[in-house]
Amino acid sequence: MQIALKEKYEWWMEEYGFFGEFYMEGDNSREGYLDEKKQTLADRTKMEARGVISLLDLKPGDRVLDCPCGYGRHSIELLADGMQVVGCDINSVHLGKAIRDAEAREVKYDFRKGNMLTLDFDREFDAVINMFYSFGFFDADDDNFQVLINFYQALKPGGKFLMHTDVNMPRIMKGNYKFDEVRSLVSNRNLRIIDNYDPATKRINGRWIIGGDNGSERAMDYSVRVYTREEFEVWCREAGFRKVTTYSEWNGSPYDENSEDMMVVAEK
Repeated sequence: MQIALKEKYEWWMEEYGFFGEFYMEGDNSREGYLDEKKQTLADRTKMEARGVISLLDLKPGDRVLDCPCGYGRHSIELLADGMQVVGCDINSVHLGKAIRDAEAREVKYDFRKGNMLTLDFDREFDAVINMFYSFGFFDADDDNFQVLINFYQALKPGGKFLMHTDVNMPRIMKGNYKFDEVRSLVSNRNLRIIDNYDPATKRINGRWIIGGDNGSERAMDYSVRVYTREEFEVWCREAGFRKVTTYSEWNGSPYDENSEDMMVVAEK
């Protein structure tokens, strides 16, 4: 399957349209993305936030950078648990939703517009989190590595970085990855996700299609560089991290090639 992205904008830019209202509708499915654990978005968010706290050993008052924070679902849960969170995202639609939801939860928020490629925080945070398949957006490996450097620089000495993805490369190699799936959305429409892995570029090129019973549909394309456990662990060490551990579950289970999730925790 060949998928051509729009020429004028990169797929992750606000102007392109994948992120914003389109993404938020598609992200809110009734069953979630895990085969063995069907969850609402709210339940999954709570599980993931609790997992972040556990894997990073966070305490109330710790400063956390959530980047990209999207529409703030993890940031807000961590704020509600007593963390001091800075949520950074390039998309103003997502940030607007994050602010509204934080105000509804009555938590003190700090959401900022910014590009993870050009972050300039300097040893400010106890933890940095990069959640839900949000690493590898850029075309060049040098740019993606620069993002990792930026996260390292943002951490205090002894601080921890967590990268979470639902792309575990052995599942792709074994043919167990879901390359074509349909999810039912809370909006009463359906999301179809079609993915193609290109071994030459090491990227997943995909398409989200949201449609309803009336035959109307909207499709948006994306392209993300994906990493094996070994690749990402090496990158973390090259960036300066002194200890790197990979998990397969939010409960701290050791890495498993058959797991749908992968969480890499690196300590500065």
